[in-house]
Amino acid sequence: MSGVAIIRYLLANNAPLTAVVASSKIKAGIVPINTELPSVSIRQISGQEQSLIKRGSNMLVTERVQITVLAVTYPQQKSIIELIRSALPPTRGTVNSYAVDSITPDIDGPDLYDDSPIIYEQSIDYFVRFLR
Repeated sequence: MSGVAIIRYLLANNAPLTAVVASSKIKAGIVPINTELPSVSIRQISGQEQSLIKRGSNMLVTERVQITVLAVTYPQQKSIIELIRSALPPTRGTVNSYAVDSITPDIDGPDLYDDSPIIYEQSIDYFVRFLR
């Protein structure tokens, strides 16, 4: 169980997003070289476990998760970032059987560009708190 797994489940099961990015191209970890674009990479940036006061209870885990969009055009990149925002509103509850305390947006990364091959890239970070 991880923040990456929680975020990937929500994104891969969001119909508006998967209409643009196939769920098979929403990857936990890095996107393999030569993957057809657009695609999305989901990675953990940092994490912390905290013991709860109640004895014998689970750990409360907070992870910062970065979602990176790789696209063919700049407008496509921006459109996918907005679809991700819509797919991940501030949330709490059960997600794919995980007890999620909260999912909240953090910061947006810069617009990046690579011309060989042409890739437009941007990231958006979220804090994911869940019980382990």
